[in-house]
Amino acid sequence: MSERTAAALSSVLSGGHKATKVTVICDLETLTGGNAPARLTDGTPIPAAQARRIALAAGVSPLLLGRGNTPLYLGYRERFASAAQRQVLETLYPTCAVRECETPGTLCEVDHVGGWALGKSPTDIDQLALTCGWHNRFKHTRPDQIHITKDQDGRYVYRLLPPPGARQRTGNGPPGDIGPPDTTFNWAA
Repeated sequence: MSERTAAALSSVLSGGHKATKVTVICDLETLTGGNAPARLTDGTPIPAAQARRIALAAGVSPLLLGRGNTPLYLGYRERFASAAQRQVLETLYPTCAVRECETPGTLCEVDHVGGWALGKSPTDIDQLALTCGWHNRFKHTRPDQIHITKDQDGRYVYRLLPPPGARQRTGNGPPGDIGPPDTTFNWAA
């Protein structure tokens, strides 16, 4: 019976029924070749091979559960970070992700690194960082002036770039309209 249910489910999902939503619960080992059966939310078992076929034909949103089964990967369906994600981010980012910004992480905003509105950054813990409100707005209004890398611990590090056409300053004056002082760069318009 479960084999036929899974086959029917695979058929519906591969037939382009975009409104169809089915939750299949399985562990990563099942999706990567293991034999442990998956299950539907009502407990109906799904053979591992069928779970893999369903995953190939469906829009998959991974759901990593933290302590107490709290989801940390929310995909594109959720715009805002959960309290659990924020807690993890505050542990990873004691201050704003922008180099030299001293704004405490507890006062920062959650930033979708690739831009949620552009469809490039789901609300998943590995696609989020903390930035102060000023740098968050700056990043979204001047994306060409932010360089984003990851450090050796996997945290995002944002670096402000000089505006196009800027020339180097010779003194240590304020950086103009680039926001809070950033000793990494010294430029003039």
